[in-house]
Formats: sequence, C-alpha cells, structure tokens
Amino acid sequence: MFKKSRIFIILIIFFFPLVSISFYFKNELKSILNLTKFYTIKKLNLFRNTYQIDTVLYDLRISKKSIDNLLYNYDYYENNSPVGYIESYKNRLFFISGQGSLYELKNYENSEFKKIESNLDQVLKKENFVKSMSVRSLFIDDKSNEIFISFTYHEPKTKCVGLELVTSNINNFQNLNFISKFKTKCIEYKNFTDFNEMSSGGKIIALNDNYLLFTIGDFWQENISQDLKRDYGKVLKIGRKNYDYVVFSSGHRNQQGLTLYEDKIFASEHGPRGGDEINLITLNKNYGWPLVAYGPTYKKDYKKYYLKNHLEYEEPVFVFSPSIGISDIEFYTSDYLDRWTGDLLVASMKNNTGMIRQLNPGLSLYRLKFDKKHEKILYSEKIFLDDRIRDIEILDNGLIFLVTEEDPSLYKIDLLR
Repeated sequence: MFKKSRIFIILIIFFFPLVSISFYFKNELKSILNLTKFYTIKKLNLFRNTYQIDTVLYDLRISKKSIDNLLYNYDYYENNSPVGYIESYKNRLFFISGQGSLYELKNYENSEFKKIESNLDQVLKKENFVKSMSVRSLFIDDKSNEIFISFTYHEPKTKCVGLELVTSNINNFQNLNFISKFKTKCIEYKNFTDFNEMSSGGKIIALNDNYLLFTIGDFWQENISQDLKRDYGKVLKIGRKNYDYVVFSSGHRNQQGLTLYEDKIFASEHGPRGGDEINLITLNKNYGWPLVAYGPTYKKDYKKYYLKNHLEYEEPVFVFSPSIGISDIEFYTSDYLDRWTGDLLVASMKNNTGMIRQLNPGLSLYRLKFDKKHEKILYSEKIFLDDRIRDIEILDNGLIFLVTEEDPSLYKIDLLR
C-alpha cells in the first residue's frame, strides 16, 4: 500500500508542474500543434503527383511526372551534376539530360517522350567528362530555327577544361547534326582540384538577330573574373555569323540564369556563402566578383568582401540572403496568369540547411514583383516545392514547366480549375 502511495505522490509531483507549464504556454503549444498540422498536410501533398498550392494571387494546380526513365544511372547525391534542361519551340517542350540525350515531350499526362536522334554523343565526347561535367544549357531559337547546346569540355591530353558551344539546324527535329562553333580559351590544370566545373555558367540566349549572349562562370579560379584577357567570369557577346566575340560584362561568379525583358538584360548569379544576386546586365560594366559580395566565404571570413555595398562596382537589383542556390530565371509574359505578367520567376536549388525543409532558403520557385519600369523589385514570394529546381520554361500559352533533380521530375504549373 505504501509503495502505491509513493508512486501516486511521485506522479503528482511530476504531473502538476507539467500541467502548469502546459497551461502557462497553452497559446504557444496550440501554435506548435497547428504548425505541425499545417506542415504535415503540406508535406503529404508534396508526395502526390497532383496537388493544389496556394499563392498570393492564384490557386495553382501542380503536377509532376518522373523522368527517371530518360536518365542513365543518375543519382544527384552521387553524380552531383545537373539532371538536365528544358526548352520550348512553338508550344512544344524539349528536354536534354546532363549527359546529352535529347527528347521531345509528346504527351505530358502519359509521360510520353520521344528521343531525338543526333550526333551529340560524338560531339560532346562524354567519355572525357570528369567530376560533374555535363551539358549546361539548351536554347532553341524559333527565329533562326537553330538549336544551341553548351557543355563543359575536357581535353585530357593537354589537361584543359572550359565551355563549348555547339549548334544544329532544327531539321524538323530529326537526325540533328551538331557542329562546334565556339570554345572558351581553356583553363589548364595540374590535378582535378585546380578547377570547379560546377561554377561554369553556360546559359545561352539571343540578344538579337546578329548576336548571342553566353554566360561564363569563373570555375573557382582566383581573380580570373577581373582579368579582361580571360573569358571566365564574364558575359560574352558572340557574333552569330563568324562566332567572334567581345566581353559584354565582367566580374561574375556563376551566372546560371540569363533572360531579356523588353530592352533589359537580367542575370542570376550564385553568391558565396550568402548573397545570391539578380543583376541588370549593362555593356562594359563590372559586377565586382571576387572583390565584393553580399555574403562571406564558406569559412565565414567576414573580412573577405565588402559586405555593405559594391563601392565602384555595379550593385545587384536584388539579393537573396541567405542564399537560395539560385539557378534559372524567366520573365512571365503571357496573359494566361495575367496577374503575374511582367514578374520574374526564379528557380532555387539549395537543400542543405534547415531542420524543417519548408523553412529552407531554397527548394522553391520564387516570384519577384517589379515596378512598372523594371528598375527595382517590390517584393518576393516563395512557392515551396521541396526539390532542387534546375530549370524553368514558360510556353507561349502560359503554362510553366520546371525540371527538378533530387527526385528527377518534370513539373507543370497551371490554374486550378
């Protein structure tokens, strides 16, 4: 009897403070329970192939299809390389894997892809790829009916790496014949730690009928971005007739997004440990890397960069801090989602921070609202998707497609009906 009484007293001693604390913090506990419920439901939705997502201006329908069958032995955590890129041509969608297999999406609902035959295997020389080398961009020009592909090249005999640009006529997307048109002056190395091909840029767009713009990253080479005699850490302007080129802008790190809006050129750029940037690209301007940045080094050296301003260098239009692992950017110009018209869609990839992934600065599609003159950004909206978004493509009809790489998938975003 005495033993039972002692147990009862011990339970009261522990239970009473617990009840008291729970009563005192009842609002906080209620908030935690509601937050847990919210994130649990949200997480369960993300496991579905089709679900609804609420944004500030629209309720959207998100659907996704696996693209594992288009890849060969791909595992992001082992390969650590881009899964691939998407591009459209007159409302037709195309996908190229990081290893250079090119497909057309024939039917999204049935996950039907058609492989496009070409000579890419011979042109890319994939057997020479090292580390996470891969295709870096796909661009289809519907005016000139040309396809452009950039990739990181490697010459083992001369121990040389860089970026290469190849092109083919569309030829009704049959038996494409790609020809090398441009190569950066290579980076020589002693061993594979001398360069980082992940910081290569590689985005291609048409500036006009006569010129291309091509982003070249710094491959993590010390001060190469400030050397105007070197191709790296630059945006290059390349003539479409003879493929001669000039430096359009300098002082860049790794620009994976490049797009035009009316007469303005915008680029996305990876910062160091923080400070991913959206830059308005202007001829002959210097954007400061590696002398200035809005984030410290990976070792948290806060004296390394000028963190308050860019001094005599060009200031970014917008900075994500902490960094989001910024990748592609595209302006939404369709009337389909007319409340988004003129807004910038930003893909993000960062996946290594935060106990709760929903709170992660990344793994999301961001929508940036500009002012009417597209000179400054008024606000940013985060649309969480829980995967590394490598590329964005917006069809002429306004549908939005994304390609992701932790769980390799093709996403489609349209209005909830």
